[in-house]
Amino acid sequence: MFMQGRIATVFWLMLSEIFPLRLRGLAMGTAVLGTWMADFLVTLAFPPLIDAVGGTTFLLFAAVNAATFLSYVRTVPETRGRSMEAIESHFRERSAA
Repeated sequence: MFMQGRIATVFWLMLSEIFPLRLRGLAMGTAVLGTWMADFLVTLAFPPLIDAVGGTTFLLFAAVNAATFLSYVRTVPETRGRSMEAIESHFRERSAA
């Protein structure tokens, strides 16, 4: 519930805002492919993790979600009320620094 209600929502929203307009289609396609590949790897790793550490597997996933949430809080800027050009400029300045 936490993953779909918080983490995934921010992730998909960021995908629509983070890439420059001229590269958005290709960049979003690449990012989505990477996301599906990561999901596939998690699916493959889950049964061996359950066998190895049992219920602690869910604590590992919870820790990853908590770390992701903290990363979002620290690094994702507020974009409400800003144009796509202003957001693009913000990320360009940040990457140049």
